[in-house]
Amino acid sequence: MKHDDEAHRYYYPVEGRGDGAIGGAAAFIAIILVPAAIYAAWNTVASWISAVFS
Repeated sequence: MKHDDEAHRYYYPVEGRGDGAIGGAAAFIAIILVPAAIYAAWNTVASWISAVFS
């Protein structure tokens, strides 16, 4: 029965709080940080272009 419990934990990571929780946190951080990084990079490029051509 122990093998079935481990399989159940992998199928339902919310109950196990194992790798699924870590993966969910990583996905949440990526969803927040990726647009923020794109926004910061675009602001840097835009300010550099405006400084060069002004």
